[in-house]
Amino acid sequence: MNTTAEQILDIEDALVSDDNPARDEYTLDFQRCARLHNYLVAYAYMARNETKTLDLDALASESWFFKQPSENIEAIRARLDPSLNLFLDSIYDPEPGFFYWVCGLEMRLADECFFEDNDFEDKERFVIIYDTTPDLGSHCVGVVYDQLNHRASFPLAIENSDSIEPIDEHWDMWFPLETILTHWIHMLRMGKITADPRNHGELSSEEENSCHRIDLWCWHPYCAAQIDSTVAAMDRYTDAIESRMQSLLPISRDTPLFTHAELDAALVPGKCFLRSFLTQVRTPRFKLIAPGLEIPHDKEAFAARQIFDAEGQGRDVPSLLLFASTNDSRTAGFNEEIHRLFFGPKNQVPFNKGDPVPTGLYSAAINRFDYDSEETGFHLLLPFALRPNLADKNGARRSDGTLVPSGSFTQLFQHGVFHPFGGEHRLQRLESLFDRWTELIESGVWTVGDNGVEGGIDMFRNADHGAWEDYWIPPSW
Repeated sequence: MNTTAEQILDIEDALVSDDNPARDEYTLDFQRCARLHNYLVAYAYMARNETKTLDLDALASESWFFKQPSENIEAIRARLDPSLNLFLDSIYDPEPGFFYWVCGLEMRLADECFFEDNDFEDKERFVIIYDTTPDLGSHCVGVVYDQLNHRASFPLAIENSDSIEPIDEHWDMWFPLETILTHWIHMLRMGKITADPRNHGELSSEEENSCHRIDLWCWHPYCAAQIDSTVAAMDRYTDAIESRMQSLLPISRDTPLFTHAELDAALVPGKCFLRSFLTQVRTPRFKLIAPGLEIPHDKEAFAARQIFDAEGQGRDVPSLLLFASTNDSRTAGFNEEIHRLFFGPKNQVPFNKGDPVPTGLYSAAINRFDYDSEETGFHLLLPFALRPNLADKNGARRSDGTLVPSGSFTQLFQHGVFHPFGGEHRLQRLESLFDRWTELIESGVWTVGDNGVEGGIDMFRNADHGAWEDYWIPPSW
């Protein structure tokens, strides 16, 4: 490879963005994908060796895939699309532990894992490029490449296959390979995933319990960049509403929504995403932030309505009610879904089945060292069940395209089970929710009146009545 270390690390023009979209052609953009792949290999190499200098000779010597007997490699190459072979000719082979979710280059021919037809006579249709790290369980799959459509998807395990096939019914879950690699690099650059070469014995107990580790990689429940981007997303949403109002509340535009003292009174943990977010985002100069949900201008009322913030209930960060229903009588009965999401299924709770629970938008309740924890997440707890009729195959959907489970009170706007860029089960992010709500205002689906966003909380029922796309967040990381 006639490439310098500086060229490997300079991949700005290869990253996928709105201004630099992925190739929309039926072929692999092997040069772009190779550059993104090699960046990740170099990043891991430098982190593992605790160096800021990239040694290309050492990097090339750490190959395992290419050190197989040549007949093994040639047998695979003979059944690959030419663009995939060009990709192989252009990349460095990663060490095991390539990235948080994947252990390395696999290039496994995998038609037997899928039910789609293969009309090729001389090559496999499906190839597993990167293998899921075995730390995530059994029945692992990985990043799958479809040589017919030249798109990739990432089922961590075989149990995720229902989320990606039949392909013509799950096309939104298949992406150009450069899109997947860009998402991974984005998470590294923002600090959501970091590399730490230290062994467990070298970490303090606080470090051990502050993130989830797989080999070199650390998944953080939140990072500083997420605070900034979520604050910016809510401020944009606030601007969209205020720009449509005739008069605003007499509040300074730059007044933060909460002070630290006010959050202390509500028993918000001293160091967490929510405290940073609420003390930096500015106070909306209106009363209603979404249909039937109010801004917490009354700080004493905000503190009084927190019922999930007691210590010793099994979570490092408890769930707090951010935007409560304007009607206190619109409650949800405590049930197994609320128990599981707000406390964890094994924890004892001071509630009985059917006890009234205030509805509205809640922050996430998490253990920070759990796999895939997301402190920037949310629960929109509604006073009614979504898709109450199990036989109804229409209604609200989640990001992965699946229907919201029948009878759910909390799954509107959520990811669903399948995450096309890695992970599973984590909550959708507040930033994405505010961006979606901004689109609803700007498109006129939600209207603005004298007090803010018009309509009652029952407007969210529209997701079950033909408007699911309005209450759906596109798949992302």
